[in-house]
Amino acid sequence: MKLNVQIDSGVLKRVPSFKVGAVLYKGIQIADSPQMLKGRLRLFQEALFFDYADRSLEDEPVNQEWRDTLANLNPSFAGRQTSHTRMLTDIQQNRYLEPADSATDLSRFFSLKYAMPVHIHDARNLKGPIHIALGDSKTLITVSAGNETFGSLSQYIHHHPVSADTKDALQLVFFRPSVSKNEAHRLLEALTKMFEQIHGGEHVSAVSP
Repeated sequence: MKLNVQIDSGVLKRVPSFKVGAVLYKGIQIADSPQMLKGRLRLFQEALFFDYADRSLEDEPVNQEWRDTLANLNPSFAGRQTSHTRMLTDIQQNRYLEPADSATDLSRFFSLKYAMPVHIHDARNLKGPIHIALGDSKTLITVSAGNETFGSLSQYIHHHPVSADTKDALQLVFFRPSVSKNEAHRLLEALTKMFEQIHGGEHVSAVSP
C-alpha cells in the first residue's frame, strides 16, 4: 500500500500551516450505517441546530478561521463555503443530513464533530500521487490524481463516490490551519480506528506537508 500526497507550493505560500490528512483503506466493507452511527449523527445534528438557533455561523471561531483561510488563499474566495460550512448552514435551517452509507456517514460525523471537511472516494481507479492545488471560486481547493481532478474542498467536484462495491477507499481530511501536526495525527488516528471498527480492512495514512 502506497500513499503519496503533494500540496502545491501556491497553497502553502498563501497559508503556510495548511495541512491535509489522507488515508488509503484496503479490503473494506461498506454497507448501510449501523444504528449506532445513524443515531449519533442525527443527535449531533439536532444539538448543532439548537446551538446555532440564535447565533450566527459567522461569529463562531472555527467558521471565522475557515473564512479567513479562504480569503488568504484567494481574495475571490471570500464569502465562499467549504463542504463543512455548507452542512452547518443546512442544519441551521433544519435541513438534516439523511443517512447515505457507513463510510459517507462516518466521514460527515467527523467533519461536523471536528469542524473540518472530510471526504471519501472510491480509490479503485485513482492512479498516481494525490495532488492538492488552488482551484477557482467554486472548487476552492482541487484534488487530482494523474490527469483527473476528482475532488474539491467545497465538494463542487466529487467524483468516484463510495458504494457497497467499494473495497479500497481514499479519505481526505482538510485540517484547520490552527490544528498542530501532532493534533492532526491524533485526530486521524481516532478517525481510522473508528472507521476500521465498522468497515474492517487495513490502512496507511499521512499528514501533508
